[in-house]
Formats: sequence, structure tokens, C-alpha cells
Amino acid sequence: MINRSLVVLTLAAGSFSTAWADSAPELLGNLKATWHQTCGKTIEIHVAEMEGNDNGRMLIGLKNNQTGMIDLFASATSTAENKQYDKYVPVVFDGLSKTYIADTKERPDIVWGGAVTNLKGMNYSLALGSHVYQCGALDKFAGEIANDLYGEAENKAN
Repeated sequence: MINRSLVVLTLAAGSFSTAWADSAPELLGNLKATWHQTCGKTIEIHVAEMEGNDNGRMLIGLKNNQTGMIDLFASATSTAENKQYDKYVPVVFDGLSKTYIADTKERPDIVWGGAVTNLKGMNYSLALGSHVYQCGALDKFAGEIANDLYGEAENKAN
């Protein structure tokens, strides 16, 4: 099994679990994270492409250090193809409408994305208020199809 040391960067979206699995993507509302990335020394983000009416927008999961919950942020514009810098606004997943809606709690926007450089390819960073963190590579999660088909069932009652 692949062992990835993930330091949780979670965006609170209601009553989501605070645990981030070592090698599995986090569920962000109703979307499974597709990518993950470490910013700074320990800030781990999980990223998913939004679907339906929000197609083309990105969703980021980030751990709230005060609550331990996962906070969600949605890109303000369609950035899925190139993942360039964009403002991300706090959102929550509404289970009734199955959509992401603006969070009514006062949480600040964040900025995340990348720019192409001649030497490194995409160079990502995360801005949290006045603090800017350089980010590592944006890595895709390994596919779970084989484990889903043939692996042991988790939380299986005996």
C-alpha cells in the first residue's frame, strides 16, 4: 500500500470528518478529491473538479486549525484546465439541493493556483491572508478501482 504522509488541510463543510486518510482522497461534500498537494511545510490541500452547473470550477479542502474540521473553498471562475491563480470563496455542501452554497460564517477568501515558469513548469502557491506559502507538485491520487473491486471492505460488520 502506498504510504503518503498527509498533513491535513481541511475546509469545514458542515459535519465532515477531520481525519485524512494516508493514501486515500478525502470526500469534499459529494466530490472525491482528485489531487493533493503540500504547501509550506505542513499544509495539505485536497482538490477536486466541480461538476454540473459548476463544471470547470475547482473545489479545495483545507483543515481548519481551530475546529479540526474540513473547510471547503470554491474557485470564483472556471480554472480547471490550467489551474492558474484564482480567488476561492468559502462554501458548504448543501445535502438537500446537492450543491455548494456560499458559507454564511465569516471566513476569509483564499488564493491558490499556479503559473508556468521556464525552469519548473507549474509553480503553485497558496495565499492565506497576508501569508503566501509555496506549494509542491500537484499529485493525482492513485486510482482506487482495483481496491474497490478486490480489496478488503472497510468498516465491515462481522
